[in-house]
Amino acid sequence: MQGSLNLRRKAGSTRLASSAWLAGCLILFATSHSVSAQDDCCQDCCCQSESSESCLLFWDDLFGECPSPARDPYEEPIETDRHDFTQSARTVGRGVAQIEAGYTYYYKDGTEEIEGSHTGPEMLLRYGLSEDIELRLRWTYAWIFKTAKDEHEEVNDLDGAQDLNFGFKLQLTEQECCRPESALRLICTVPTGGSDFTTNGVEIGADVVYAWELANGWELAGSSGAFRNGAGEFSLIALSGMGESGFTSDFVAWAQSVALGIPLSEQMELYLEYFGIVSDGLPQEFTLGFVNAGVDFLITNDLVFDVRLGRGLTTDSDDFFVGTGGGIRF
Repeated sequence: MQGSLNLRRKAGSTRLASSAWLAGCLILFATSHSVSAQDDCCQDCCCQSESSESCLLFWDDLFGECPSPARDPYEEPIETDRHDFTQSARTVGRGVAQIEAGYTYYYKDGTEEIEGSHTGPEMLLRYGLSEDIELRLRWTYAWIFKTAKDEHEEVNDLDGAQDLNFGFKLQLTEQECCRPESALRLICTVPTGGSDFTTNGVEIGADVVYAWELANGWELAGSSGAFRNGAGEFSLIALSGMGESGFTSDFVAWAQSVALGIPLSEQMELYLEYFGIVSDGLPQEFTLGFVNAGVDFLITNDLVFDVRLGRGLTTDSDDFFVGTGGGIRF
């Protein structure tokens, strides 16, 4: 039985890895077609790029080797790193402070129990140390309520803070021809969380976010990342298993996402997204896959409200989740 379970999980991991590969192909395919309508312009700018000096934008902030024009972030609408899995490919800008927060409910009807999970306030503080370097601090609390399908079986509810998460976002490139706008997100956690969710150690992770602006204001984006012990994410910690002495696992969570942003009006934007996460290093690996959609409501250039709804695609995934939140910029 254990062997067949592992085979099913490995098959699920293979299917999700294939989906991630197909998602990457979709990004390249859609991008190539979006730029094909502007072949002449693209060829011109690519020729210019080959002859001009090229370097990473955050590197310029540190060493000033490749001067780039400063932008006024307040002239652009606020862009948050919530509510979809795919983060923004842009930093907030020098001296800008941005606070994001929200609430999410998750539901899963398993073979032996039903789980209802809540997270909040999903607080994220972002501050621009320079034009292309951003400091980030994230904290949230989680509750998992379980109901056993067998009335004679006892289950324990879980609750507690996640480990404090901090790090940096580094702007890598601006969009130019086929090259996307991109950023590197570096994550580190410290063991400050509650006993139900802390990993009891320092965890690290990183992901690259990339985005292309298409015709009519549409945007195609994606992210690829790896996180040691899931960077302390409560749902991944719960899936990895907690022993009587607390968290004892050591695994890597690999993640891939693709998202499409569609403007509905000047104040509203719809997004559609797929994302998947697979573990590597657990006795029983997990495979997660989700599709979700959400809408951003821009109240002012510096204030946004969001709602989202998602559905799980694999046995290990939650059946569905709903959430709401927003962000404000100072």
